[in-house]
Amino acid sequence: MATTYRLRELYGGAITVELPTDLIDSSDIRQIPDHQEVFLSRETLTSIIIEINNYVEAPDPITTETTTTTTASGITTTSTTTTVFSEADLPPEQRLQHSSEHDLAAAAYHFTDVISPPDRLASPLPLAEKVSMASPSLAQFPAYVLPGTIVSYEPVRRGPPPQGQIQQQQQQQQQQLAPPQPAGAPNGASNPPTNPASSLEHVQQLLVRMQPYETDLCVRINTPLKEFTAATDQNGDSSQRLRHEEQFTAEILRRFIATLDVKEFSLFAV
Repeated sequence: MATTYRLRELYGGAITVELPTDLIDSSDIRQIPDHQEVFLSRETLTSIIIEINNYVEAPDPITTETTTTTTASGITTTSTTTTVFSEADLPPEQRLQHSSEHDLAAAAYHFTDVISPPDRLASPLPLAEKVSMASPSLAQFPAYVLPGTIVSYEPVRRGPPPQGQIQQQQQQQQQQLAPPQPAGAPNGASNPPTNPASSLEHVQQLLVRMQPYETDLCVRINTPLKEFTAATDQNGDSSQRLRHEEQFTAEILRRFIATLDVKEFSLFAV
């Protein structure tokens, strides 16, 4: 069955985009930070996060070193001159190359900035792919798509032991014999986590670089794979469900590129 899309208003109507009709607006369930809009799938664990971030600035000023060697009266003298200049001082072709390299680094930064240890990248990120935003409001800004996979860890906790009378007596005896614990020490009955279980999460990121507004507009489509892995374990092959979900999220990404539109740039007041 084909997915039905409708125009959604983000940030009070300052931005619009076409999204699947049956997505759940997460703000109807819980409080969402002001700089975010979050939507959830009704069928899977897939989520979509739109985020207004600070513009990732260029690195330190560009420097070049020139070494000059002179010989006079049999004495050789070597001097090094360091020249510091900005991107604006570069020739046009070098300026474009430097700007593109900076944009690629910014895309990788935003992708990894949301990964909290012990979570990690499953493999090195590829270079982001430059795309053209369709709406006139965003067509002037460089935009990039970056896919990647994250390894997420969840602590697995032991269930509480049976609490029969004999077990209670044994616990009381152990507590009486055990040395006193310092304040704040964890209690053994709190079921500490055992070895964490890991799962994979596919992420597709769209980054729109809006330098005049000191803003990086970031869209992340997250697809945890653990539900598909569980289905494989219980019911056999789940590759068809996973392929369907990948096609679904790829179409959502295409819709963002085709329909994301800024109506009020005052949203990015600087």
